[in-house]
Amino acid sequence: MTNRTQPSSGSHRPLFDPATGEQYDTMGDTSDKECVRTVERAAEAFPSWADTTPRERARSLRRLADQLRLEQDHFVELERRDAGKPVSRIGGEIELAARTLEWFAGEALRPVGRVHPTGPGIRAHTERIPLGVCAAIAPSNYPLLMATWKIAGALAYGNTVVVKPAPDTPHSTRALVERAADILPPHVLSAVYGGAEVGRTLCGLRDVAAVSFTGSTAAGRDVARRCADSVKRVSLELGGKNPLIVFPDADLEQAAEAAVEAFTGNSGQMCVAASRLVVHHQVHDAFLQRLLELAGTRVIGPTNDPSTDLGPLTTEAAMRRVRSVVADAAEHGAKVLFPPGHDGVRPAVPPTHTEGFYVTPVVLDDVPLSHTAWREELAGPVLSVRTFRSEAEALRLAHDTEYGLSASVWTADADRAEHFTRRLRAGMVWVNTWGETEESISVGGIGQSGYGRELGAHAADQYTHTRAVWVGSRSAREPSSQNSGTSRPGGEAGDHDR
Repeated sequence: MTNRTQPSSGSHRPLFDPATGEQYDTMGDTSDKECVRTVERAAEAFPSWADTTPRERARSLRRLADQLRLEQDHFVELERRDAGKPVSRIGGEIELAARTLEWFAGEALRPVGRVHPTGPGIRAHTERIPLGVCAAIAPSNYPLLMATWKIAGALAYGNTVVVKPAPDTPHSTRALVERAADILPPHVLSAVYGGAEVGRTLCGLRDVAAVSFTGSTAAGRDVARRCADSVKRVSLELGGKNPLIVFPDADLEQAAEAAVEAFTGNSGQMCVAASRLVVHHQVHDAFLQRLLELAGTRVIGPTNDPSTDLGPLTTEAAMRRVRSVVADAAEHGAKVLFPPGHDGVRPAVPPTHTEGFYVTPVVLDDVPLSHTAWREELAGPVLSVRTFRSEAEALRLAHDTEYGLSASVWTADADRAEHFTRRLRAGMVWVNTWGETEESISVGGIGQSGYGRELGAHAADQYTHTRAVWVGSRSAREPSSQNSGTSRPGGEAGDHDR
């Protein structure tokens, strides 16, 4: 029996290859009725899955990890066509997804809870119990990886899952759910498809106990509002406008290499992208020159070419927004800088790809602090730059945002590094590196970047309740002849009517 929810035959949306701009498929949206029924089936499957032994849940997660590796080439192709990712980068994402499943398989077997000291005749302990049906709403920038982060933790702790991939990138998640149908009991992992309306339906259903959402801050606010009425557990991993701070004593070559990856990796479509460079005025000119030289070595081209480093943006709307913001920043005084060999926002690509959603990496030097390019997440390869002269000014510029997802500091001064790691308001801080991620370390933001954590031990807070259990002994409930006259709370001594 399959766990896959069939998309509705009524409303179909076109799907485009971001590298060529050509439509290559359609996907039907799941209707409200189908969405409700999918959640109902997941709720019916929950008690049995929650009672499954941890070892059996762990075995299922490891089998799913093995299947990802076995079919890596197939998943690479699905991600390439949907999200416009170069094949050179997707393999690492699939491997991290498999490792995440394996790590949570281990978490399923980890002892949880504590025994607490109490008075005579009473034993007390705390334990973690699953919530029920968890809705996992995944983004388009890392379709398979982000879906797996949510699915693995929820299943490991005994929940059932209904996953909704982003409407533009559904195929890899759909394939994962289909493979899981041969590994998991029916309806333990299901999927629904479509845009914001399908996500809103999930948030409003009483049978959904928790929602894990990754996406824009505006959409995250809507998720939180819709989950409030039924008091669901909510985890939000939202936008970021993350600073990369460079001091003059840093290893400038390593910092420049990291900065290029931090704003161009995945074509800038990363919530942790370092899209704001805060650089000391003494090294500003040399650092930008080297950064642009390194950015110029990134190959922009067809996603099926192994030599391609940077692919297109996922949607045409994203491409148009990035181009518009860059043009507006130039009109408001920012100095627009391109890597050597590029003289515009539109890169040179083969004729077969001229209709693709490509954007050249762009550096906006001395961008106004009030401008969109400095203040808002663009989800494109755009780096906004400001200089500083003191540590206090660097910290002020780093905090000149409502977001608080990540930050990166580059300095050879250990005291300064310690000072900034303590003071930076961000859920993730890197020192003399950028972007390190391990499945065993929890990630998430603060402020407008959301709340809750993915990965690591703290994911248990999203997918379980903590329950206290008090157990009284029989002797404590029935007084012996020696103490039959002892008064007990709520009654007189010797009260036999209790």
